[in-house]
Amino acid sequence: MKRSRSVALLSVAAVFILGSCGGGDKLPFNATPAVTNLFPSVITAGSDAFTMSVDGTGFISGSQGVTFVYWNGSPRSTSFDANTGQLAVQVFASDVLTPTQVIITASNPGPGGGMSLSGQTFTIEPGNNGLTLVSLDPNTAKMGGAAFMITANGTGFMTGDVVTWNGTQLITNVSGATQVTANVTPDLLTTAGTASVSVATSDPTVATKSQTFTITGVNNPAPKISSLSPNSATHGSGDLEVRVSGSGFVSTSTVEINGNFCATAFVSGSQLVALVQAANLAATGTLNVTVVNPAPGGGASGQESFAVN
Repeated sequence: MKRSRSVALLSVAAVFILGSCGGGDKLPFNATPAVTNLFPSVITAGSDAFTMSVDGTGFISGSQGVTFVYWNGSPRSTSFDANTGQLAVQVFASDVLTPTQVIITASNPGPGGGMSLSGQTFTIEPGNNGLTLVSLDPNTAKMGGAAFMITANGTGFMTGDVVTWNGTQLITNVSGATQVTANVTPDLLTTAGTASVSVATSDPTVATKSQTFTITGVNNPAPKISSLSPNSATHGSGDLEVRVSGSGFVSTSTVEINGNFCATAFVSGSQLVALVQAANLAATGTLNVTVVNPAPGGGASGQESFAVN
């Protein structure tokens, strides 16, 4: 009996040891993301900067990294909405200056992860000389405000034209060739930020250049950086996600490297992730990292050093 008990105990120990060697502490692999839909997916050349919503699968925002969206291979600042599962992507006015088609992809960091296998096409349409948007009245409203009528002034408006708000068609009344009005509902004013407004024909690919409508909230705080993780890299490294911890961060906070734009993912009011590209890590030296919050309020943080060894 003694011998049997010893064998049994050794067997249990072996199972335990083998189980431990199976990598219980290993991090799970990140999924490879997929981009399935863009909203809007078309805009008129020469429009203002805007926020694009991206639908897909495999998006992440947590301790294992964040998903970044790429505009023809160039990363853009991104924030993940856990309620909708969408990514909000900041698109520059300089991105939509001329008519073309752009491929939108997404990437997750390792372990696993990688670039989406295929992208979605975003189209920048040529402008229509006879169809213009000159001004919006009003062009700003308070977050959480009541419904109101917005007036779009311009040229070339016709019956059937509609005001679009971030690509969504609003109930519109065409007063004449130079003016249309539309109803802005409270659900469009729930978050501080900006909306992209244009006037489109019955063919939604034909529209005015968009203009920015501002939704104001409380003033943005001044950001502060407390630490970077990692705070160094070996020169010649590839693209690197750097976690920026601190305070006063907002969804439109941007990390700058030596004063230049760096694609930034908003995680929380105390955490951002900066995608430091390989070009910044090509040679030894020190990178100066700052966080900038836009107006109202806002401002720039102090500098934090990142070493390239």
